[in-house]
Amino acid sequence: MHPLLAQISPDTVAVGMGLGFIALIAFLILFGLASFAFWIWMLVDCAQAPEKPGSSEKVVWILVLIFTSWLGALLYFFFVRQPRRAATRSRGFTSPPIPGHRPPIR
Repeated sequence: MHPLLAQISPDTVAVGMGLGFIALIAFLILFGLASFAFWIWMLVDCAQAPEKPGSSEKVVWILVLIFTSWLGALLYFFFVRQPRRAATRSRGFTSPPIPGHRPPIR
């Protein structure tokens, strides 16, 4: 046995494993909370998105989001939300003016 390994007591190993287990549980809890928040964000974004006339796409996406949780949220984010935002930017959409704010004179 290596001399350094002989100096490690079983109690030290148990404490290290316990701390590792606690860190793993904390990571899983944080990942779960983050994925839940992302899912809620995508669900709200889908519900507030403008609907195309005669299309049931919004209802289908809401059902996909409800039944597939964070995986559906990832799909919605990359296949619907990002292209919609890119199209909005390319049309030159600007946010509504701030009340009481005057643009600078050029």
